[in-house]
Amino acid sequence: MENSKPLTFIGFAIKARKVRSGANAIATLKGGVYALVICSTASKNAFDEAVKFSIKFNAPLVVSKTYKVEDIIKKQHCKLLAIQDESLGNAILQNLDNHFQEYSWRDNT
Repeated sequence: MENSKPLTFIGFAIKARKVRSGANAIATLKGGVYALVICSTASKNAFDEAVKFSIKFNAPLVVSKTYKVEDIIKKQHCKLLAIQDESLGNAILQNLDNHFQEYSWRDNT
């Protein structure tokens, strides 16, 4: 994989065990989500659910355009992950590049 700052920060969050992957695992969280990352290959239903999580946690939703989330997290069929570390979530958002972009669900409803 090519170097990408958001990808690096997601890797740091994974090592720090500050990532929840999959919609069912994220649904059990009560709070403490600072960013959501969804795969661009996710279905419309997955995007709709991710938008609900974005609203619930007041967390930005980031689309991984180049990298598959399942390859990042090394978990088959995973399309969504939640970053549970505030500083890493902010770092991902501040360093978005051509591989990652913030999803504006307000424009797509």
